[in-house]
Amino acid sequence: MKNTIFQCVTAIICVVAISVTGMLGMGKIADAKIEAAKLAAESAGNVSTDAGSVDGTVDGTVDGTVDGTVDGTVDGTVDGTVDGTDATTPDAGTDATTPDAGTDATTPSAGADNGPKAPATNAEITAYYNNAINKVISSKAGFKKSRTTVMHSLDGGALLKIQLVVDMVNEFLGVGTTQWDNAKGKQENLSKASLAAGDVKQASCADKNGIYTITMTLKDGNSSANHSSNSDTSPLQRSGVFAGKGDKTAYDYKNSENIHTAINGVDDCTAESAIEKVTNTKIVAVIDSKTGKLQSLTASWDWYVELTQVKYTIVSIKQAKGNATTTVKLTNVQW
Repeated sequence: MKNTIFQCVTAIICVVAISVTGMLGMGKIADAKIEAAKLAAESAGNVSTDAGSVDGTVDGTVDGTVDGTVDGTVDGTVDGTVDGTDATTPDAGTDATTPDAGTDATTPSAGADNGPKAPATNAEITAYYNNAINKVISSKAGFKKSRTTVMHSLDGGALLKIQLVVDMVNEFLGVGTTQWDNAKGKQENLSKASLAAGDVKQASCADKNGIYTITMTLKDGNSSANHSSNSDTSPLQRSGVFAGKGDKTAYDYKNSENIHTAINGVDDCTAESAIEKVTNTKIVAVIDSKTGKLQSLTASWDWYVELTQVKYTIVSIKQAKGNATTTVKLTNVQW
């Protein structure tokens, strides 16, 4: 037992001496001491004893320490320093920091889809949509457009008994279906889009074979107008459907200012104020992801209008109101 422990201690001292000598760069002396240490370790490991704990300690500690320290530290340090081989440089083909050919995780493998990434957030989707609509305008692309307005109710009291009034209302509001053929090279029947993430309740973008289908539900909005002021909080005005100020029948979206201006612009007709509510606005745009070019657009919304103190010739009413649904479609876009 004592003999075994003595030999173990001797082996460990040799290892320490060799490690120090190796780090001092003693060349061949280090090589000789390495062999001596290995012999001492082998002798220590071969000693017979009845105590199992000694074998475990000697074999585990000495072999592990000697072999690991000598082979790892001394061989690496001595060979690297003395023989001139840089121990810090892995052998050819074993550099762990450099993936083997074809295994670079940052580079997609051959055949991987490197196409554009579909917009995901509300901000990304609205920005992508705006660019597609505005590209139609800047490129003066041709397209076909249809607008359908369905009146669900219209209450105008005595005024609606006058056929001329009914005809004017239906014409201005675009009741029924109207179609336009916007020739290529002209810029009309479409407005610039400037939607923001805050304008959207929900937005999604589906990618099928490189064709994006963007679906958005816009927030509700209100507009109001009287003889001194007007306002509009509806995101629909920034959606790209044809809209603007003043009296224009061709506008797809007519807010309170449009309606108030139109009524007061008719001979012998006046209205004190107008309010409008826009709800359930949904937009679906189909866009080529490779070019960002619009292929089709569908926009629909519900709206409610209320007028106060409406007068035509000698007939006047305190209030007129109505609600309707409008749907606009752009198809056959020609670039």
